[in-house]
Amino acid sequence: MIFYKVLLAIGPDKPGIVSRVSSFLTERGCNIEDSKMSILGEDFTLALLFSGALPSIEKVKAELKDLESAAGLATLLKDTKAPPARPKEDSVHYTVEVFGMDHQGIVNEVTEILHKNKINVESLETAVENAPVSGSPVFKMHIKIAVPAAVYINRLKEEFLELEKKQNLNITLKNA
Repeated sequence: MIFYKVLLAIGPDKPGIVSRVSSFLTERGCNIEDSKMSILGEDFTLALLFSGALPSIEKVKAELKDLESAAGLATLLKDTKAPPARPKEDSVHYTVEVFGMDHQGIVNEVTEILHKNKINVESLETAVENAPVSGSPVFKMHIKIAVPAAVYINRLKEEFLELEKKQNLNITLKNA
């Protein structure tokens, strides 16, 4: 029987972290199924789904402190299910793009609209970059969402339009 785990890790960014983590899992008989990795501030972060037989999973659990020490990482390990085993309701996939001058509360207000409409966030990325000429901080957000079939897309578009006016943003909703 195959078991699934989610590994979260964070630590000072340096070359070789991905190699060290992937070697650690592979040497214990596990397979990386899905992952997200990025640098946030001075730290490298990773979230990954891996699988393995029970003896392999037990080795990872028993030796995880060795990986933490060797790579300088703080980790969290959590049980999960295989991706197809997750129950899914009928939904349509969309992407949301948000762009505008950076200010507090953008992520909160956009995701509050999604939450209110029972829309699942499948992935979300944000970044603040300097505008080419002025150097002003510009906020960008990319979200992949699963919209339940019962949600009226026009109502969602209207809510985004209200937020655009309120926060001086450009929000685009597209079929994925």
